[in-house]
Amino acid sequence: MASEPILELAELSEEPSADFDGRVQRSIERRSFAAELVGYFWLTPMRILLEYLGLAMSLGPGSHKERQDDE
Repeated sequence: MASEPILELAELSEEPSADFDGRVQRSIERRSFAAELVGYFWLTPMRILLEYLGLAMSLGPGSHKERQDDE
């Protein structure tokens, strides 16, 4: 009984407009682009911070002694 359509609702069915699929696709693409952009804006400062920390660690006092020992 659950799989049978309700007769009153069957009479109300309409065909979607011709450009409905395109509008849905563009909406999905806009949302995914916005999500990717937010992700980049969130991760980029962290990546820059990690690069600066790596640079500071490589220029620290311990790294200079190790370079002299290698020579």
